[in-house]
Amino acid sequence: MTFDKSPQKIQAMFNLISDRYDFINRVMSFGTQQYVKYMSIKNLRIKAHDKVIDLCCGTGDLAIIIKQIQPDADVIGVDFSDKMLEIARSKSKNIEYLQVDVTNLPFADNTFDFAVMGFGLRNIQNAEKAVEEVYRILKPGGYYMHLDFGRKNLLSKIFDFIIPVLVRLFTDNYFAYSYLIKSKQLFPAPDDLIRDFGKKGFKLKKRKDFLFGVISMQIMIK
Repeated sequence: MTFDKSPQKIQAMFNLISDRYDFINRVMSFGTQQYVKYMSIKNLRIKAHDKVIDLCCGTGDLAIIIKQIQPDADVIGVDFSDKMLEIARSKSKNIEYLQVDVTNLPFADNTFDFAVMGFGLRNIQNAEKAVEEVYRILKPGGYYMHLDFGRKNLLSKIFDFIIPVLVRLFTDNYFAYSYLIKSKQLFPAPDDLIRDFGKKGFKLKKRKDFLFGVISMQIMIK
């Protein structure tokens, strides 16, 4: 298949799968996705009135978890897909959501205490520019939490085999999820990501792997 990550293609793809996105993610993760996301956010120790941005927020899972853990945090979610944002808004009325491009964020330098991104960076054509933007909008001493697939081990290979079968059972948008599996396979390993983040000025604060390393979280500090 053609591996096209142009912004127009990515936006159209996520708009297409938005109505089944949450359900298919539960299927693909065998019901573990919410636990992993919750534990990742718990590691941040967000305080009342901290300013937090959920980048590539999709249907709002991380932003919602942040408000559940710290109701007094000032949380905003941003994404490129208007259809995904519609679902996010329907799930959480107390969070502001904006349709923006994460490679060109409309926020001043040194604005946020925390930035989080879950399963989004690998879908950005200019990922390097996106990381530069994250660094720019964070306050000095601010934290960037990145969550995505991790080591390409045996369990990860089993996942790659089983998921297309499950997706065929539950959705007719097989092409879109084939892309997502391909993007997972080509995404840098956590150690490489940490080095790439370091080149943009970040320092590693903490790394935590889940599900025997299939999912990895990195917390970087500005």
